[in-house]
Amino acid sequence: MRIIKWSPILMLLFCSACSSVVIEEAENVRLDYWEKEDAEELIEQEYLDESNGLDIFAEAVNSAEEMEEGKIITTRPVLSMEFVMENDENRSYHLWVTEDGEGYLQSLHPHKNATLRMDEESVQEVKDFIAAKEDVKVVQGEIEFEQ
Repeated sequence: MRIIKWSPILMLLFCSACSSVVIEEAENVRLDYWEKEDAEELIEQEYLDESNGLDIFAEAVNSAEEMEEGKIITTRPVLSMEFVMENDENRSYHLWVTEDGEGYLQSLHPHKNATLRMDEESVQEVKDFIAAKEDVKVVQGEIEFEQ
């Protein structure tokens, strides 16, 4: 009887573990910082590895929680990032961080399209990382979602 009682909980834990996004095999991450709202003009491109910040962005993805399906952000991202994976299945995301402490990611094709909410600790680490850049700023105001 106890196994039957706990089966739904165990199944839920198993399913949530399978659906999480984990960036552990990343060799490096390419960050593309965008400047203008109307045109995607690249202002800086940077490659990070384990020695200079890869873990900040990997943790932001690993700890983020998927939002309800169909949530699409229309605000221009602060940056785009591509994790270069050992198994050649690179993963790409857009990233938004606001001055008020909100953070979001959107996974891009060819992988599952999903919008993820970053946890507070990851948002703060990314904000601190961005603050060290001269030409890059976090989103001023609120993130806008497609209606």
